[in-house]
Amino acid sequence: MQHMPRILCVVFLALLPFANSSSQETRNDLTVDEKIYGLSLIWQEANYNFAFFDQVPDLDWDSTYRSFIPRVMSAETVYDYYRELQRFMAHLNDGHSNIYLPEYLYDSLSFPKIVLGDIGNRAIVENVDRSLEKQIPMGSEILEVDGSITNEHITEKVLPYISSSTDYIRIERGIQWMLRGWINTTVTVSFRAPDGRTDKFELIRNREGVDWLKSRELYHELVEFKWLDDKVAYVALNSFNNDQVVEDFEALLPDLYDADGVILDLRNNGGGNTGIGSAILAHFTSDTLRGSAWKTREHVAAYKAWGQWADQSQESEQYRPYFEGTAWHEGEFHELAPAPGKKIEVPFIVLIGHMTGSAAEDFLIYADALDQASYVGRPSTGSTGQPLHFKLPGGGGARICTKRDTYPDGREFVGYGVQPHVPVEPTVESFLSGEDITLQKGIEVLKEKIAEVRR
Repeated sequence: MQHMPRILCVVFLALLPFANSSSQETRNDLTVDEKIYGLSLIWQEANYNFAFFDQVPDLDWDSTYRSFIPRVMSAETVYDYYRELQRFMAHLNDGHSNIYLPEYLYDSLSFPKIVLGDIGNRAIVENVDRSLEKQIPMGSEILEVDGSITNEHITEKVLPYISSSTDYIRIERGIQWMLRGWINTTVTVSFRAPDGRTDKFELIRNREGVDWLKSRELYHELVEFKWLDDKVAYVALNSFNNDQVVEDFEALLPDLYDADGVILDLRNNGGGNTGIGSAILAHFTSDTLRGSAWKTREHVAAYKAWGQWADQSQESEQYRPYFEGTAWHEGEFHELAPAPGKKIEVPFIVLIGHMTGSAAEDFLIYADALDQASYVGRPSTGSTGQPLHFKLPGGGGARICTKRDTYPDGREFVGYGVQPHVPVEPTVESFLSGEDITLQKGIEVLKEKIAEVRR
């Protein structure tokens, strides 16, 4: 069957054009009716279409909706209103159910000239402008933000607004985004440098003219190829959101046929179109593979009406799920036929990480049946599905996940992540040394698999 596009939207606010924020902080051009309508639209679409209410068993969606009505009514600015909507949506705990700010608000937000990453649940400086390298060295740990302990700052001011299916992604994004604010405002951080010294520094939220100390590849090539030692081929597939990926990969087939083993790097692949990833995987198998099983909620108005009488009529019992909102349409399995011609029949490793999401996770579900494949790295994003997009008052938008995917045998991965066969967690030491310990472990595991084949 034809797969619908699946896009994991990752918005890097610091890359957007800068704008004057002074008027945006106080802008208030939404009526009360519009505010309530936007909130109600989100409640309605989730109420009828959201695919994962069972993963938030303690959530009373109706009660939460009612509690947010006075909150959105009293929001003083458009930004405050959208923050309330983000907080509301975050209760669904889903990475494909999000609120998007109006573009002019995105353009009015920025970060200081440092990049933070999550290493062991610690906020570590992973990059810095050259003008700041002596004040806040790379590898420093942020201890406080504006006088608040980092964990408390993230927990109180960042995490409540993040929509995520997994806790580790929520924490990672909380760390990455915790210094965001209105452009040209300041934020004070206390930190511990790698040499053990502690200090405090005031930073300006503005990345105009930034000169990163560490080369920052914000836009990766769609496909990257190189030879490693002992006839090991390395291929990075950095997106499944462009048909060119398949063409570029298939141009590498003559080389890959000669390899003793292949490493596929999906660590920077946030998704796109499931069909693109499966077209690539089809070159690795001679068998038809099953992808994810899926289902979506089903509504039939008359069935719902009949279902309300289930307690009083045995005839109406079959319609009870429609009244309770638990009726499902079971979709067909996604199946992948092998590509025509010669196959890549050697062992291969897939490097995965927290950025491996959506359609890239669908790739992993297909490949799960292949004995020659092993996954190395960190758990994947744990979020895929088909989102329903709609506009909101004030120029922003929202999406709700309508499709529930599982492994073919019913195992869940949304909300949990696809787990690596060989876990690898980065450390501050590996970061500072520049070692790619995930790739190193992948090479090690691959060579073991190659040796097993030769025995």
